Amino acid sequence: MVVLRAGTMMDGIGDLELRHGARRAGAYARAEPVIRCLEATIHRHRAATGRLDGLPDTRTMVAACHDSGLAAPRGGPITADTVRRALRLMGLR
Repeated sequence: MVVLRAGTMMDGIGDLELRHGARRAGAYARAEPVIRCLEATIHRHRAATGRLDGLPDTRTMVAACHDSGLAAPRGGPITADTVRRALRLMGLR
């Protein structure tokens, strides 16, 4: 029996491991702060533009994570590559 529940993208990391393996689940867990920042940035962008499928440009997302004081999942600064990888984990790229 499959139970669906409402929540954020971060719900069900344990389920992610069952579906995609421990490696991907670990990457997702490490990237959680960046993913949450991107979720908020995308939400604000969509609210401001009225486009339900729109994404802000990569520079905007990098700046939002930098302004939040976040570091990349394995340390170091947030870069465009960090954002692209997080978006891929989110299923948006």
